[in-house]
Amino acid sequence: MNQQESTSVQDEYNQIYQENKPLPWVERNGFAHWAMAVGWVLIALITFNIVGAVVGVIGVFATAESLDMEVMLEQLSSNFDILFLANSSGQILVMALATLLVVKLHAVKGDRKNFMRLKLSENVWQVTLIAAILFIVAQPTILFLGWLNSFVPVPQAMAEMQETMAEMISDFLKSDNVLLLGIFHIGLVPAICEEIMYRGYVQRAFEKSWGVVAAILISGAIFGAYHLQISNFLPLATLGIFLAYVTYISDSLIPAMVAHFVNNGGQVIASNFYPEMLDEKISPEMDIPILLVLISIALTAALLYYLYSLKLNNKSTSR
Repeated sequence: MNQQESTSVQDEYNQIYQENKPLPWVERNGFAHWAMAVGWVLIALITFNIVGAVVGVIGVFATAESLDMEVMLEQLSSNFDILFLANSSGQILVMALATLLVVKLHAVKGDRKNFMRLKLSENVWQVTLIAAILFIVAQPTILFLGWLNSFVPVPQAMAEMQETMAEMISDFLKSDNVLLLGIFHIGLVPAICEEIMYRGYVQRAFEKSWGVVAAILISGAIFGAYHLQISNFLPLATLGIFLAYVTYISDSLIPAMVAHFVNNGGQVIASNFYPEMLDEKISPEMDIPILLVLISIALTAALLYYLYSLKLNNKSTSR
């Protein structure tokens, strides 16, 4: 058998396998991929907070010098090591590990890594480099979107919650010898765990149901909403859309993980050298560097288009 005949037989075998392979649990039982994903996002939100609370309480009991309830509650709200350990534990256990289990409902054995895009692709390193640059040059654009978002009225209770979260992160980053811990808890853990959940699982589930464009836009919006920050929804959703876009272009989670880390870890490093930036709040009264924003928008658009051209080139060469 020559090479051409061998390739033909292999192609025929692959076609037969694709036509006769078993359906995943979701499809066998008549559920929609997108509906299961939305359900899991809601369950994960609740479970994430429960896990964080349990880890936080265990951490307080393990480190408290007194069993006085008032003292322990104060430690729970002020001990940054415990707070960020609780947050990272929730992300690792729920967003990453539990999501990998949920994926078993959406893809049969052998297809799950491909479903989640947990793989290397042909253009992965090229897209990773461009994605990292994209998330640097897009920062003024994100700042501008945050400024626009600041005009949206926010309920008092939500505003107070957001301010408390911002103060907690600010106080943590201002504390001594926090750089490596900040890079781990704010940079690395979310870059891996949130990408597994949103770009690996949620985006793919919506692709299966509604197609690529809808999956990119909706998964980005869900990512923005999941943070429960109305005043930051627009910039967060835009970042989510960018992450979904580079995931689609590369067909791998690696570029999004690296870009996410560049965004979060970069802010941690910048605040370590310029702690005064932590006291700056985005508001309608702040001065926007219009020229810098326009340059950022132009460069961001150019990089997004270049990434799209890479996808087109890969499609044409694979035919």
